[in-house]
Amino acid sequence: MIIDLISSSISDIDLTYEERALFRSKRVSRGSFSRTLSQARRNIISAIYTILLLSYVGVFEGAPFDEYQILAEKLREYVEFIHESDPGRASNVLKRIEEELMEGVRRLADPKSLKIT
Repeated sequence: MIIDLISSSISDIDLTYEERALFRSKRVSRGSFSRTLSQARRNIISAIYTILLLSYVGVFEGAPFDEYQILAEKLREYVEFIHESDPGRASNVLKRIEEELMEGVRRLADPKSLKIT
């Protein structure tokens, strides 16, 4: 799915599924790429519905996507900092942001974080 989204956003020309399939690490047919893309889209939609239902029954405090949004902003900050800074001076700041990102991912991926409140 990421290949599909990125290839659409970085290229001015519309790539075919066969051309997009070439971006995968191992060769796949156009049909296989299309099926995998459809499955990824269905899985994402199912995950969003699951999060909404879990929020409804009280598993999440507040808005269910707030912590994910904060993590996405930290990732954006990390990437921008890499592109805009001097590599020698930036290592301490990058290390701190990287640690925050890793801790955020660990916290959100921990099954114990899903508790009814």
